Amino acid sequence: MSQQSGTLRSQIKTSAKLSGLRFASNVALRLVSTVVLTRLLAPEVYGVFAIVLAYIFLLEMFSDFGLRSLILTREGEVTERFLRTCWTVSILRGVLIALVSCLIALVIAGVQGQDRFAEDSAYAAPVLPWAIVAIGGATLLYGFESPLRFMREREMAFGGVTIVDLVRNILTLIVTVVLAYYLRSVWALVIGQAVRSVLHVWLSFAVFRGPAMAFALDRDSLRVLIDRGKWVLSQSALTALSQSADRILLGFVMNSASFGLYYIARQLVDMMLQFLTTMNGQMGLQVFSRLHQMSLPDFRHKYYRYRLFFDALAGVGAGAVLVLAPLLVEIIFDDRYQGVAEILQVLVLGVAVIAPVIMRSIFNAERQFRLTSMVSLVSTALLWGVLCLALFGFASVYVAFFVIALYRIPEAVILLWLSRARGWVVLWREGIILGFFAAGAGLGWTVLQLWDWIT
Repeated sequence: MSQQSGTLRSQIKTSAKLSGLRFASNVALRLVSTVVLTRLLAPEVYGVFAIVLAYIFLLEMFSDFGLRSLILTREGEVTERFLRTCWTVSILRGVLIALVSCLIALVIAGVQGQDRFAEDSAYAAPVLPWAIVAIGGATLLYGFESPLRFMREREMAFGGVTIVDLVRNILTLIVTVVLAYYLRSVWALVIGQAVRSVLHVWLSFAVFRGPAMAFALDRDSLRVLIDRGKWVLSQSALTALSQSADRILLGFVMNSASFGLYYIARQLVDMMLQFLTTMNGQMGLQVFSRLHQMSLPDFRHKYYRYRLFFDALAGVGAGAVLVLAPLLVEIIFDDRYQGVAEILQVLVLGVAVIAPVIMRSIFNAERQFRLTSMVSLVSTALLWGVLCLALFGFASVYVAFFVIALYRIPEAVILLWLSRARGWVVLWREGIILGFFAAGAGLGWTVLQLWDWIT
């Protein structure tokens, strides 16, 4: 057991280092992208692009059978027939998304023709339907990604995964900036996403070697995908409804420019959340599948050692950004984007609610997808209900920002209660993130004082 524990610890450390490298590179690239693109593109452009991404995200999640998680948690050997079936299903899913995106574009174009949208709304932009169709095509291309990438993640060998993501992001950034310089429209962002899809697929085949992919629909493999994937699908659909509720509803009540400011603030917060969720996504299923084989005291001890890293980053990061948001926005953006700071200070509170992201992996490692789907259903219903109340009952966009930031709290309470009943967690330990949050706020205040003294 000690040798197995040492191997696991070594794999976690290696994965953490590679994920840290990916995060640092993504932060640097996103900052460069934000600084450059926001000087080339107006806030209204981001408002339209946010609508495009919201609908494509819904389509992706409503058709998500969790192929990656099914490959990662597949018992025994993953056969070539299973991989080829997964690849074929991925392509068929891309075709479905492309077709439905065309249907959505037709509906929006029809409503635009009847002048049902507010004149300054992002929904009223003539380019919106065409952009949705184009992004749907890019998603179809993305469906050709080689599943051999997931086999490397299954083995916790993240070197190639890190290289692929880094090269793809750099090349995509270069192409998008060049397009933004010449086009000065949402098409720069849309075409950039299409280029990203092509690069991702090409690199997935060039870097991850293994059995050749071919179209196949093996009956036994399909049975496994449907039997387990239906719960992943329901959970993904509920996740989509919760994570896109803001962009769908706010797009109707905010003008295009203000909605663009919200989108930028949301992107900055998502950058922090993406690192935490990606790192846990890379390791969580594998780690907790092994920890479940240990005794309960050992499980609890190692679980909180695993959680400590995430709590520290989430708490300190959220506290620091809360204090430093006005300074960061002033440095990064031009005058058109100064309104991002106030929105960012509210949304960043959601980063501190990291517990559900980790605890959900514990249940998924035991393939309790039905339970996590029910939890997501409750959380999503509460989000939509309270968000509609804030926007249409109280007519307050600002209150809606707080709802969006803190919507995971009910989910955290439910998962904590279920985990405690199983002996996985202790209540007092959950409060440590508040200490990290206070430390981050103190760090941000110190940086502000130093900045004032220097300037």
